Amino acid sequence: MNKFISVSCCLILCFAFTIVNGQNANSGALIGQDSNKHKVMIIPFDQYNYFSYADPELAEKNEKPVSDISRLFRYGLNYNISARVISTNETYNILTDTTVQSGTDLKMIYASITYRFEHPMNVVKGDSVGKAVAQPDLFGNGVMEEEKKEKNNPFKKKSEDEAEKNAKYLNAVITHPEIFTGLQQKYGTDLFLFINQFELVTNYNHCLDRSANYFERKVVVHYSIYDANAKQLQGGAHTVTFSSGETNVDKIIATQFPLVADYLSTAIADVSKPVIK
Repeated sequence: MNKFISVSCCLILCFAFTIVNGQNANSGALIGQDSNKHKVMIIPFDQYNYFSYADPELAEKNEKPVSDISRLFRYGLNYNISARVISTNETYNILTDTTVQSGTDLKMIYASITYRFEHPMNVVKGDSVGKAVAQPDLFGNGVMEEEKKEKNNPFKKKSEDEAEKNAKYLNAVITHPEIFTGLQQKYGTDLFLFINQFELVTNYNHCLDRSANYFERKVVVHYSIYDANAKQLQGGAHTVTFSSGETNVDKIIATQFPLVADYLSTAIADVSKPVIK
């Protein structure tokens, strides 16, 4: 454990030295930055934050080693996110950068964050896509009409209220915020999308086809968005649902991951504002 901490500290200290040199060399200017666009760094989930009990089944169906499934999902998710985000902003995908430096920097990023379950947050107090929600005063004034109707809905199950109240996501908490300055100087990125956790969950309580023994299966992706000043702009989790009868890994990536990518692209767009010179 002490050895791991020492290695992590060395990585961070070396990166801090690079920051100083980069600042002197570039005088604080973004590298290759289009003044009309942000540049988003996509940071993949750490393999330790991959959870799936379906991998042995998927490996057998696809005739691949079990260890390949998480790798395929990791790269497939990053590809889809990059393909969607690039329609509105520039992107830098550190996972597909094969240079030694990018590999070192990714390890440094992982060493500079910790994870904590928290309630979803957004640009403004609101729902998972950043819609503004008025905050009530002591007398309940200021609550949006739709929110009042939803709260007083007699047909809404109590379990749904509890689920909404207790819903949390795995957030990336930055322990060394100085890393953002170095990453911005080196890669020209001013927004950072962290994929914090990937879950592939089968709900055996919800059978979709009893004759075929197919159940509900979910991909849950936890994420955080930060700017170059180490300010968190948004964070939450997004879920897509499909049948456990779909076991082709390539098809899951092609049909389900774009839905996650579209959601995250919208989240990036919500926090993006035109860069002012």
